[in-house]
Amino acid sequence: TFKLKVKPGKTYMLRLINATLNDELFFNIANHSVTIVDVDAVYVKTFDTETLLVTLGQTTNILLKTKPYFPNATFFMTARPYATGQGTFDNSTVAAILECESPKTIHSSQLSLKNLPLFKPTLPSLNDTAFAANFTSKLCSL
Repeated sequence: TFKLKVKPGKTYMLRLINATLNDELFFNIANHSVTIVDVDAVYVKTFDTETLLVTLGQTTNILLKTKPYFPNATFFMTARPYATGQGTFDNSTVAAILECESPKTIHSSQLSLKNLPLFKPTLPSLNDTAFAANFTSKLCSL
């Protein structure tokens, strides 16, 4: 599982790449919203969202501002396929961890990952076409 270590209250640019063959993906970082700044190397009018949709082969650059008041916490980053047909199963297999570093007063070696609070995101349902349409309608060029 990929683990991204970040500092509380800082802004990071993340590049998301959907390398799947058949699935558009919903993506969310628990308890965080992100700002979308470009899609497929084209700047877009920025907007904030908690969940985004990344289509097949698409790259999306987002700005993530970490929470300033959640040091020593972990947040799941998850993705789930979006499908318009009748799905027989939910193939939610993508997960990573966003880990906020501790303040300098506490040494991270003293803390066990098991003792950190873990926040889990909420993603749209497998066939949430209303969310997908609403999200894509916000993508506008500069």
